[in-house]
Amino acid sequence: MTASTTSGVTAIVLCGGRSSRMGRDKAAIEFGGSTLLQRTVTAAAEVAAEIVLVRAPGQTLPAVTAACPIVIVDDTIEGQGPLHGIATGLEVAHGARCLVVAVDMPFLQPLLLRLLLDRLDAGIEGGTRWVVPISDGRPQSLCSAIARDALPVLRAHFEAGDRAPMTAAADLSLVRLEEDVWRTTDPAALSFVDVDTPEALEAARALSDKPGGPPSL
Repeated sequence: MTASTTSGVTAIVLCGGRSSRMGRDKAAIEFGGSTLLQRTVTAAAEVAAEIVLVRAPGQTLPAVTAACPIVIVDDTIEGQGPLHGIATGLEVAHGARCLVVAVDMPFLQPLLLRLLLDRLDAGIEGGTRWVVPISDGRPQSLCSAIARDALPVLRAHFEAGDRAPMTAAADLSLVRLEEDVWRTTDPAALSFVDVDTPEALEAARALSDKPGGPPSL
């Protein structure tokens, strides 16, 4: 991926959500000497020229730093699912191509994020507006690449009562990135390890602590 391509990329980090299964704000959870939010931002900043943090109304985010500008925006509608959060991020994004990532994925691999952007770039003239990897048969919409001009489509779906991002797939000419493709950049599927529960958090910490495991950022 060229420097000029990277300069046109915004990474949207979804920081809100109810965290009902975790029982506390995931963005501020300590992981490997940092916070989950900082880990996500550090990984995303390797391939993006701008970071947009979408937080829930009233949510206080921990301090975070990056080598690129950071924009914080409030998702004005709480508890309505990630589709509205993605749209909120696209509204303020400056990059024509955007990454969408969740704050609770501590092992995001920049090489995979680059691949998603490359596939979006390759298909955009043909109408592709969204590239989503498939892991274990499930689309990973919260680790994906989407065009900024997909915003009107997402808005229309939300206004029609949709809340799940994949409801907009057909209207965005979605490209599904199969495992044999994305595993060339993330063989162990580390990018899709999420920590929705205390048990998942402890499992991820154990993975990080294993010899040869994912490094702390």
